[in-house]
Amino acid sequence: MSWRVVARRDADVTVEARSVKLLLGLLVTAVVLAGYVYPVIGSEPHTTARFSGFVHGTVTTLVPFVGILLGYNAVVSDRESGAVRLTLSLPHSRRDLVLGTYASRTGLLTAAVVGALVAAGALVVYPFGDLELASFFVFVVLAVAFGAVWSGLGIAVSLAVATSRRALVLGFGLVFLFVVVWDAVERGIALGLTAAGVADGDLPGAVRFLLELEPGNVFGRVTAGFVDPARSVGDAWYLDEWLALGLLVLWIVGPLALAYVRFAGRDLA
Repeated sequence: MSWRVVARRDADVTVEARSVKLLLGLLVTAVVLAGYVYPVIGSEPHTTARFSGFVHGTVTTLVPFVGILLGYNAVVSDRESGAVRLTLSLPHSRRDLVLGTYASRTGLLTAAVVGALVAAGALVVYPFGDLELASFFVFVVLAVAFGAVWSGLGIAVSLAVATSRRALVLGFGLVFLFVVVWDAVERGIALGLTAAGVADGDLPGAVRFLLELEPGNVFGRVTAGFVDPARSVGDAWYLDEWLALGLLVLWIVGPLALAYVRFAGRDLA
């Protein structure tokens, strides 16, 4: 299929970049280091299921940065140089270009995530930890899905704007909002509603639901509900792990689909 040709070519070019190797190497090193440290400082019993909660912060901090940096320049740089029109003059459609680029960048991130988690899991198990294979497999799949969310957001940014500078600003704006300041936003809203007499310590359900839509929160709920026995998702319907799983799928598909609709209707001249 035509998109596979685009994916192979893009992967060959992307993986040769030194910056990409450094990004993926940083992610792998941080996750493997977490697997080394967990049996030393983590609470017993040391299992691969409980390790998901320990490494959660590392994954939700680094994967967004790597995903955005892998994706933000993927299409827009070729558009600026005119290479995208050359690609589309061959037997490739705009859909082939988007699918191939997404498959390439997500595939690279997936390889790094899977390799890092397998190595970290081995460090957790050896010599005194316990392998809970089914739950660890589920965690690896969910981590890959979380990576697909952020590589998709990076590609979506690249499709939605006309210059690399705008793509970089928009991409890091998403990371800054969702990764850096989202907890502060939640606290600020809680304090504001409490001061206004709308809330008494706990946020209203509708507000809490909207705040829980953030990708890292969604990923946290699915891992807590399906993988880590030491964590729980709460009793409220909007905290349900199955709902969170559906939202994770929407985060993978939605932004990229909306950006593709915009890209498909734009003049690339």
